[in-house]
Amino acid sequence: MSITQFNATYTPEEDRVLFRFNTSESQEYRLWLTRLIVRDVLALGAQASVAVLAKENPPEQAKAIAEFKQQAKAQNPNFTTFVPATQFPLGADPVLVHKVRFTIERQVTNLEWVLQRGQVLTMHINEDMVGQIRLLLQTVAGRAQWALDAPASVVPEQEIKLANDPLAQVDPGKVIH
Repeated sequence: MSITQFNATYTPEEDRVLFRFNTSESQEYRLWLTRLIVRDVLALGAQASVAVLAKENPPEQAKAIAEFKQQAKAQNPNFTTFVPATQFPLGADPVLVHKVRFTIERQVTNLEWVLQRGQVLTMHINEDMVGQIRLLLQTVAGRAQWALDAPASVVPEQEIKLANDPLAQVDPGKVIH
């Protein structure tokens, strides 16, 4: 099952972002993201993009390439109308995300949403999709006036793990392919 669309909407009454994504099997996942979770996704996503590019480029060059790619996405956004799905594996009501982390395996980045009771919803995405999610959340955070310009170092470095790292662990839970 592959991811077909992302959507994010700021909800002032909740002071949260409703993040939705759907799959090729007409399944929709709805998550509540707090300001801190959005900040973490933005910071960790930036670090993950650099880590992926650093596999084939020197670190400084990887950072410059990642920044250039993100700027290009921001200058030419490709937002479309979200098409709701018909099935809701987590239920129709959004689920609050408690923590987020990224793990990197070969050419795939795993975006892991830690939900209530320790459940983990994992999205297998490529580096381009990481950039798309970051752009979408940056846009919504700007509309929410959250001022999330904090440096990436605010988020603990250990939340990004390379798959060949012996300390990397995958929590059991719902996995999205």
